[in-house]
Amino acid sequence: MPRQRRNGYTLLEMVAVLAVLVILGAIIAPSLAGFYGNTKQKAAADIFRKRLAEARAKAMERGTPYRVAVHSDQTRIRVGPDTENFGTGTAEDPPSYGSVVTEDTLDEATIELQLEEGDERPSDGSEWSTVATLRPDGSSKEARSCTVTIKQSTFAPIVIQVRGLTGQARNVPQTPGGQQ
Repeated sequence: MPRQRRNGYTLLEMVAVLAVLVILGAIIAPSLAGFYGNTKQKAAADIFRKRLAEARAKAMERGTPYRVAVHSDQTRIRVGPDTENFGTGTAEDPPSYGSVVTEDTLDEATIELQLEEGDERPSDGSEWSTVATLRPDGSSKEARSCTVTIKQSTFAPIVIQVRGLTGQARNVPQTPGGQQ
């Protein structure tokens, strides 16, 4: 009786195909990581600008000053009413527009506040550094501008200037060498 042939692949053929797929994956994986680039850094910059605009809107809507601050660990942004207990109030999770206090933790990016020379922002004794305090009329309590730098590993930093008196934010263009 002749032996019947079965349709299918041998174990050797399956191993060969898997080996080719592993080699292709090893070649493609580094380029995929480069494709995503500094998306976490750009997201952090977007969150910061969003929270600054949100603080202005809440101050105008609720008739009370709202503060935007960065934590000394350089990974958190906080928005809340400008009171003595700004740094100790409980932030709502997840944050929404209806939240009184919001706090964001940056993912793989850091945020650093740089003040102009002679700029002494009042401290409430907490680990939060005030970027801007927005008043109900939409203006900023701080007279001097400040700069916020958002960094992610080896990428050029994103620099955002927050103007004094108005609290408006703008990106500071970077030259190819990373200089302002």
